[in-house]
Amino acid sequence: MPHRAPQHQASNSSGLPPPTFNHAFSQGNNNPFAPTGNVNGLAGGFGPGGFGNGGTGLASREAVEGFNYGAQLQQQSQNKAQMRRGKGGSKGQQEMRIRDVWASNLKEEMDLLEQLVDRYPYISMDTEFPGIVARPMGRFTTKADYHYQCLRCNVDLLKVIQLGISLFDEEGNSPPANLAEMAGLSTYTNSIKTCPTTWQFNFQFSLEEDMYNDGSITFLQEAGIDLKRFETEGIDPEKFGSRLITSGLAHFEDVRWISFHSGYDFAYVVKLMNRNELPEDETEYRKLMKIYFPSIFDIKYMIQHAQRNQTVNEQPLTPAATNHLNNLSQKGGLQHLADELHVRRVGNAHSAGSDALLTGKVFWEVKDKIFGGVVDEAKYLGQVWGLNAAGPAQGGSGFGPGADGPSSTPNLNGATIYNNPLNQQNTPSTPASSHTGPASTPGQQNQQNRDSSGNGGGIGSWTPGGGGGVFGAFRGASRS
Repeated sequence: MPHRAPQHQASNSSGLPPPTFNHAFSQGNNNPFAPTGNVNGLAGGFGPGGFGNGGTGLASREAVEGFNYGAQLQQQSQNKAQMRRGKGGSKGQQEMRIRDVWASNLKEEMDLLEQLVDRYPYISMDTEFPGIVARPMGRFTTKADYHYQCLRCNVDLLKVIQLGISLFDEEGNSPPANLAEMAGLSTYTNSIKTCPTTWQFNFQFSLEEDMYNDGSITFLQEAGIDLKRFETEGIDPEKFGSRLITSGLAHFEDVRWISFHSGYDFAYVVKLMNRNELPEDETEYRKLMKIYFPSIFDIKYMIQHAQRNQTVNEQPLTPAATNHLNNLSQKGGLQHLADELHVRRVGNAHSAGSDALLTGKVFWEVKDKIFGGVVDEAKYLGQVWGLNAAGPAQGGSGFGPGADGPSSTPNLNGATIYNNPLNQQNTPSTPASSHTGPASTPGQQNQQNRDSSGNGGGIGSWTPGGGGGVFGAFRGASRS
């Protein structure tokens, strides 16, 4: 994976000590730069009586302090950028800051999250779930209706496996590793425990009792997820949902949730919090979304909008932004976007914690490099890509025109516009059949490995069954 090159290359003299102003001149040493006489009033040049010790101009104490302060600011800026792009510490140190949360440490980690969210109110998220097992049949009023019923049925039938969330402040900085650096926070019982940047919540899931898609589970296991541990140590979804409702992470408009192609992600979290099946009507579902998550950024929506309109914040794209988007025209996944912006992944791909952290880091780079440092919240806040038929009219892949066309079931097609339900003029249709694929947020991996399906919910019938076809392959619980 490409890395961002450091701004300053080390010289071949890396073994030599760095130059310093004070060491050479402050103790009465001869100044090699000093004129041999009183030249233009610089008696002794930058010697003991000049540089930093009562001299004038560049030799004054104020000038030296200014140089030092400027160097400190530059170093701080570089450190922040490195942390955001994944260069803050070794890979192993960063991976240690993705905290696995099980039933045994749920309370401790939620207690910390509740304290941190006021200072770090930007939350990036991702989920892992057991695939797609059903698709509706029948007549639908709009394409948006079809896609919502796909989502509703599968979320009602299945259980979320992982939820990952990462915290950032308004400048894209993660919490410090040492909690002692933040006054007023209660620390862990173990005082040397490192503060995470990312929490990976692992929920109860049983291969014997719960329904899943065979290919999706195999994919997650190959990515390193140990589902046997989920069965014995996983978090009770109802307990987590109850705690999340009162945590301060949800319900508040000043808490910004960051996602990528997140129709299914938020549906599973709404299910956790609502402790009920999703509403039959999409309008009612939108109301729930607005209650629980009033402020959402979906990076895929932001990129698609910029690509399609060739503007951001109602302004033309810069040449640099245009170049980035052109490079992404046939690539539609989160990892593609991260590679283009030189954001390094931490942790294992296709685990919710790693994906959530990558989503957050990518958001800040998109904001800086494509949106010019400002995202117009009135235009982009509250738009979620992944449910209705607001996509372009031609099929395709990647970002930009042609991405997620109307017959492309694997990509879940288009965006749900919660604040402004536009672009629903397309006639209803049933997306083409395809095989089911990996379990995660649709669109984050290979676009051709996605499927969407669901129960018609009173508007048609569904029958789980055999290989691929209309309904896809899945395995239900063994009840013998």
